Amino acid sequence: MATEIPRIQPLTQEEVESVERMLKSANELAETLKEVAFTNKWCKGKQKYSGVWNARGTGYPIVGRFFIKQIGVDRLEGFVERESRAKVFGKCEKNMFDMTVQWNNGDMTHVGLKYNAETKESKQLSGLMNATGRSMRFPFLHYTLIPGTNEYADSTNTGSLDKKGIDSKSKDLYDKLLNNLSVVSKLYENISFERMAELFGMDTKGAQSLAECLLKCGQVTGSIDQEDQLVIFETPREATKKFNTQVREVCSLIQQTHDSVVKLDPSRAQKLVLADLESVPLSKWKTPKLRQQLMKRGLNSKGERNALIDRLKESQKGSKKRKNGHSSSKMERD
Repeated sequence: MATEIPRIQPLTQEEVESVERMLKSANELAETLKEVAFTNKWCKGKQKYSGVWNARGTGYPIVGRFFIKQIGVDRLEGFVERESRAKVFGKCEKNMFDMTVQWNNGDMTHVGLKYNAETKESKQLSGLMNATGRSMRFPFLHYTLIPGTNEYADSTNTGSLDKKGIDSKSKDLYDKLLNNLSVVSKLYENISFERMAELFGMDTKGAQSLAECLLKCGQVTGSIDQEDQLVIFETPREATKKFNTQVREVCSLIQQTHDSVVKLDPSRAQKLVLADLESVPLSKWKTPKLRQQLMKRGLNSKGERNALIDRLKESQKGSKKRKNGHSSSKMERD
């Protein structure tokens, strides 16, 4: 079967004029294209959590746009505004969810986590999506890194997220622009502003501005060479190398913040670990694997690990008794 050759979709005169008007607010156009590119990639099928969500809160940390993708049935990933600012990871169960936001300044926010400061008890999956799938409401626990120290101050509050939408006529134009740049990047390693202007039916200055907007949205990776008047596209190998470096940096930051939170309040850290692991039946854990998971979460003492395993047993026994009237567990201690 022959491979279909990618094609440029010509812009109508009306569309060219619309683009020229949009380029007067180039940053706004770039951000809108970023939203459309993200939505096209991740909002497919029944992944109702996937999309771009506008924060409605009293300010930081529930502020800006949350780019969330639902992976599979119950996993959430994403970022706030841009990937270098804050990473998001979490889980969902039907209309309930919780997420952790790791900020680049060292702060951490547990979205959808209900925390009682008096009893120091926490409950995950406390965020709720409404029936239409257009709004999410939640309590949150926020850790603020105190400047010049390794200590954190915590606070609790509530917030909400509303899913963004774009009218169909505008989206058709945005889709055409994104498609055309994607096609160009596959046909050329680099392209002159003049040639790009011909393909898009615009003048050279407009094509350059549009190229800058399209590159900012992240669908295609590349750069602008002002001296030679070129758009240069990155090869997959170069893009993968840069991505792997970014992943290592983010993982390092997450581990540093986690370690600091554990030192700040070990008992609270244990409660969060307990809540995280309670959803997994103990029968599915093998002792060495569970021990490794607990050590990753900062529980390096054998006594602490055994105590937590006992608490997991009791917690899941109580849950089974409520459901079935009986319980059993073969989990061994460390």
